[in-house]
Amino acid sequence: MSARHFLLLVGVCLIWGLNFIVAKWSLSGTPVIVEGFEGAPPLFFAFIRFALLYAVLGPFLRPIPKKMGLVIGAGLTMGAVQFALLFIGLRFATPSTVAIIVQLAVPFTTILSIIFLSEKVGWVRSIGMGLAFVGASLVVFKPAEFSFTLGLLAAVGGALAAGAGSIFVKRLDMPVMSVQAWIGLISWPPLLIASMIFESDQISASLAGGWWFFASLVFTVVAVNILGHGGFYFLLRRYDASLVAPLTLMAPLVGVILGVLVLGDPVTWQLVLGGALALAGVAVVAARRSRTLPPENVIQRPR
Repeated sequence: MSARHFLLLVGVCLIWGLNFIVAKWSLSGTPVIVEGFEGAPPLFFAFIRFALLYAVLGPFLRPIPKKMGLVIGAGLTMGAVQFALLFIGLRFATPSTVAIIVQLAVPFTTILSIIFLSEKVGWVRSIGMGLAFVGASLVVFKPAEFSFTLGLLAAVGGALAAGAGSIFVKRLDMPVMSVQAWIGLISWPPLLIASMIFESDQISASLAGGWWFFASLVFTVVAVNILGHGGFYFLLRRYDASLVAPLTLMAPLVGVILGVLVLGDPVTWQLVLGGALALAGVAVVAARRSRTLPPENVIQRPR
């Protein structure tokens, strides 16, 4: 990989890692930037995100896909369900732990591919999946309280939804921006309905964030979705996925580091050991998968 393209990949990972902090502030008001802002409701924030994504990428909706069933399945799982759970997770958990947990989308995709796509998994990837789940369990579980936190369980659910969405995306022969546009269109209506049912004071809570809140929306739509994913797929078309995909694990590491430095997330032995095991397992699974699947089928992890 050339130095220029490696710097592009680093930039993509920095954007994705920073997004954990930006989303955490948008959902909880932490760190305190705007006095009195306590965050937007997670379902409403997800609705705005995908409504804006659809508005920006609307021209990419044509031509109309032939496999609309797969498109709808991808939109609901990769979009609405994944990000509803991910934002609930970020509302109630630290970005450091969520950044690690959402990487479970990689082994979840492999497991679902075995079940629904009849993929074959060797012993190396099996060990990698085992490491990922053991590491994630250490991060999620609180032995002193003998309990799991709601936020991290929601993040696990978001990773599972992303894995399910990847199965739908694998069967779609569509340009990346078209997939993103349809995910935006399909996701915002159910998210709006869910927000109207389960949340209240959405608009006033969001407006309390002032222009900082609108800046966070622009960042998550333009920087994360369009520039981040666009740069990622640009590199996938030029290099082996076995090289690019594992290197994207820089993103959760950036999220963990920024969570500790910016938000003061606690550094516990569970976070260090569990995070190391989880990311090592994900790296093994990602690298081994790409030897049997073409680059276009590398999953889009939740950001």
